[in-house]
Amino acid sequence: MSVNVSDVKLALTEVQYGMLVSLSRSIPLIFAGAPEGASQAETPTSEGRAVGRSRAKYHEAAVDLRPELDGQPGSTQARTTLDLVLTVATVKLQLYDGQATSETNLKEHGIARFALSDNSVRLKMLSDGAMETQVVLRSFTMSNTAPGPSKFREIIPAAQHDRNQFMLLYTTSGGPEPSSLAVLTVDSPHILFSLPPVFALMEFFMSAFGTPTATVDPIVEAPKTLEEGKINVPTTTGQAPFSFRIDLHDVSISVLEDDLDSDSQAIRLTVAQISLSQQASIVTLVLPRLLCSLFSTGDSCAHYESGWNGVATHGKTRRRSNFGRR
Repeated sequence: MSVNVSDVKLALTEVQYGMLVSLSRSIPLIFAGAPEGASQAETPTSEGRAVGRSRAKYHEAAVDLRPELDGQPGSTQARTTLDLVLTVATVKLQLYDGQATSETNLKEHGIARFALSDNSVRLKMLSDGAMETQVVLRSFTMSNTAPGPSKFREIIPAAQHDRNQFMLLYTTSGGPEPSSLAVLTVDSPHILFSLPPVFALMEFFMSAFGTPTATVDPIVEAPKTLEEGKINVPTTTGQAPFSFRIDLHDVSISVLEDDLDSDSQAIRLTVAQISLSQQASIVTLVLPRLLCSLFSTGDSCAHYESGWNGVATHGKTRRRSNFGRR
């Protein structure tokens, strides 16, 4: 099944964001307090139990059509229960601070604008519980919309290639012992920003949570002990194994000293490839090449560079540093 959605344009203020977060917290509480239907059901009578036993005997004596349906005798091959493809051409989201109260003053209180182009989501589910989800974004851009004479509005510019910039693949196996794998690939993320937009975004997203207050519980229950004197440790339920891999290619992050100056000094971190993976209890980080440079945005001339090569596994790191000047 394929679903095409027209362009989506959203505008969200800080007040509206707080309302959405509060609503997301309240809805689960409403359903959690609803009475369970099973607890209110009456106990089945003897006649009902007799009818149930007769129906069970009938179903046991019925003809088993599974071989004809599945193809091979005794086959338990899973079948596809859902195959959905969702496509959205463009998704745009613009954020405003808490001072934005009407349409007349929106432009004076902008924070950032996000744009996603050529987006697609595919969801495939099987009858045995297995699932596969794929999210693809062709292009992802981010702009600074704060008022002021900023010389650098594009924080994340559009990609200069025809490949997909963002891809996420999540798979879950079926059966009694399922396992999950997530693979995230980001191609050529180039980021250029100053610190004020970062602080504005942090204030926006943290505004809905407030300042947590520490509460002290005066009553602390001691762990129960067995007759032999051993501590009775509560048993923990086993969790399905989860593995992930994150691959970043051609990463460039530049931090500006002053975005109001077209010749501002900046520091740039360039990484040819970053690979972070986790499988079972093994975590591996691979950095084939990492460069750090100081430059001026006016002439893009680097004054100082340092290089780092290394592979880290289980907390052990092997690295080689090279320092040079231009």
